[in-house]
Amino acid sequence: MTRATATTLLLGALLAGCADDPRAWMTDVRAASERADAAEARGDHAAAIDALEAILSREAPRGLAAEDLRVVRQDAHERLGRASLARGDVDRAAAHAREGLALGEREEIFTANLLALAGRVAEARGDDREAARAYHRALVIHEALLERALGGER
Repeated sequence: MTRATATTLLLGALLAGCADDPRAWMTDVRAASERADAAEARGDHAAAIDALEAILSREAPRGLAAEDLRVVRQDAHERLGRASLARGDVDRAAAHAREGLALGEREEIFTANLLALAGRVAEARGDDREAARAYHRALVIHEALLERALGGER
């Protein structure tokens, strides 16, 4: 049995017990996210991808706020996109950017990160015009967030 298979089976067993508990679901998502962070720090993109895909494959429990689910999934898509780019899989990175943005665009960091990912994908494809558009949209969101953080009225 491969390490990825064992991890998937273990994660599935752990998650089965909290299918309807939003707090347990979020705790498990946090643990998977931390595993992905550790794997990324080691440069182990395959392990990071496994952990992040486990997050996306999880069924949301009843009672989980829709915005919480969106944020978790958008974060996983953006991180999967970065890992895919690191492995040279531009098409998969583009798919993650599209799928993440399709969950809804807001004036917040998760949307900005996905737009920056879309810019990196466009840049990797040699589409400088599209890269600039995506980067600009991300920058506008970052500026609005900074203004709000500094007490501005946006």
